[in-house]
Amino acid sequence: MLRVPHYTLATALIALALVGCRDASAPNDVARSRRAESSMSDEKGASLVLHVIAPQATDPNIDYVPAVNPQFNHHYVWVDQSVRGNPKLLVFMPGTNNVPASWQLLEQEAARLGYHVIGLMYQNDVEVVGKCGGSEFPIVVPDPDTNTDCSANMRLEILEGVDASAFVNVTPANSIDNRLSKLLAYLDQNFPDEGWSRFLEADGTPKWSQIAVAGQSQGAGEAALIGKIRQVDRVVMFSGPPDARVPNSVDTWISIGKTPASKYFALFHDRDHLVVGIRANLTAFDMERFGPFVQVENSEPPYDGAHVLFTDLRPTLGYAKPNPHQSTARDNNTPIGADGTPLLRDAWRYLLGEPPPEDP
Repeated sequence: MLRVPHYTLATALIALALVGCRDASAPNDVARSRRAESSMSDEKGASLVLHVIAPQATDPNIDYVPAVNPQFNHHYVWVDQSVRGNPKLLVFMPGTNNVPASWQLLEQEAARLGYHVIGLMYQNDVEVVGKCGGSEFPIVVPDPDTNTDCSANMRLEILEGVDASAFVNVTPANSIDNRLSKLLAYLDQNFPDEGWSRFLEADGTPKWSQIAVAGQSQGAGEAALIGKIRQVDRVVMFSGPPDARVPNSVDTWISIGKTPASKYFALFHDRDHLVVGIRANLTAFDMERFGPFVQVENSEPPYDGAHVLFTDLRPTLGYAKPNPHQSTARDNNTPIGADGTPLLRDAWRYLLGEPPPEDP
């Protein structure tokens, strides 16, 4: 059992020493490869329970393991049963070649709001904007009238494991759908008192109406697509979606579908190298109907009811690329105050759906 102070960066600093700044992860070893548990207590007495679970422990047919730092191939699962808050599940998906262990501050904050939280390890080794173009990338297919569903097809294959794109090879077992379903069943079986069963349908698939989806960069795109084709409780996008195959336009899949625009929220950095595509996509999701984009450091919750927030706060590692892109939530790059609190914490809580204060 591990006890650390509220908002210390001990885990992230250890991670940086082990794997460097590109893909910071929490330490692990063979003995902990199936499941690790710890309790984190802060000065307020709140207790967070962490389960670190290898995807292969939930389904032997899951065979994708990242080529870089495969020892950090784990889901990060958080519960704070001392908090009465949002009774929903939050599924967070990191960006390309990132792992859930690199986003623990955000995951913990969501748990403190009452969410059951899953930092989902999924097959994210191919960069969507690198294959389908982006704000600074060359367009793979020069003719703008062809391959118009490039990013949608890549994201759909990653989500469902269908054969939709030549750029990725994701089997049904390795899909987000299967990984999440099998993880929820595993959690329900191994931790029945934590209430995971309420996020599963009778057929064993995720109960999307009880799930909020969130992600950074590529993960933000996956969250947006899930919200489009399934009705979820909330969609929260950090630094994304960055898709921008053709300049001054948005990809064809970028629109509101089954989840209404009122459930979409986003945060980006104004100096993100992919900011052109991000701004265009968030506008296409009809999020400006709730007001103009609001700069976090010039406002405070509830940010005039805006659904899109942005920041120009200095990333921990400076303004050089790709630091602003990662700084919206990643442990080693998100700005931290002198007291150890993430400077974007209030913005995170607002976007995730912090309950209104109780009447005195």
